[in-house]
Amino acid sequence: MKKIRIIALLSALMMFICGYLFLSSKGNENMSVTKGKQISVVAATQDIAPYTTLTSKMLTIKHIAADEGLTDYYTSVNDVVGSVCISDVFSNEVLTTNRVVKADDPALGLATRLEKGKRAVAIEVSIEQGVANNLKVGNYVDVIFTAQIQAGEINGLPATAGMILSRVCGEEEPANAQVINENIGQYFSAIMLQNIKVVALDDTFYFDRNTVGKDRQYGSVTLEVTPAEAAKIALLKDNDGKIRLALRSHEDDSTVNEARGSVLERYSK
Repeated sequence: MKKIRIIALLSALMMFICGYLFLSSKGNENMSVTKGKQISVVAATQDIAPYTTLTSKMLTIKHIAADEGLTDYYTSVNDVVGSVCISDVFSNEVLTTNRVVKADDPALGLATRLEKGKRAVAIEVSIEQGVANNLKVGNYVDVIFTAQIQAGEINGLPATAGMILSRVCGEEEPANAQVINENIGQYFSAIMLQNIKVVALDDTFYFDRNTVGKDRQYGSVTLEVTPAEAAKIALLKDNDGKIRLALRSHEDDSTVNEARGSVLERYSK
């Protein structure tokens, strides 16, 4: 009886050992398959600087082992072309979703949204100057400048803005300007720039659906202008006059070039 028990225990032990060895071999086999598995990922063919728009020439498909712990990678070059890097990427390095954003992503800032050759210039505005908080990013405006010509004399008579402008620029010049009257007042106004795009209100440079229909106030308006126009705005801001913005219709891209006028025309007749 004792021998039978010993034989049974030995048999059970042998079965346990055999089962353990079998399962271990299966586990090692699965592990080797996992370790040997290859995945296809998008990698850089060259060093790429931040804020670079990605092209197909900059990218390639690279095959790496699946056990490298890589996540959030791209598997198709077409998914990346046209996007923008937001950090340095070195040659042969894998691109991941936390280093690449779409071209219209707000994370890129305003600089990537400007047209080639254009500059962004901010103007501080009051409610009146900023069209009563009715401006939206993407609107177009005219820039109007109002200032006072310092009082003086011409032929012994008090000099008005109209007289000085006529003497310096000629009759009815400069264009798109107004005076109170040729013989009254030192103030004048002029449309200095036309059809200028609004690219930001305060620090918001993209269309935000959450603010549509809400009373949103802003203290500055950023305009997209040429370098020459940027210099003109800087000069206007540093003088004693005041800049006002005039909102344009979305369907109106015309410009005006009218002779200087007088607000109180009947006093000059």
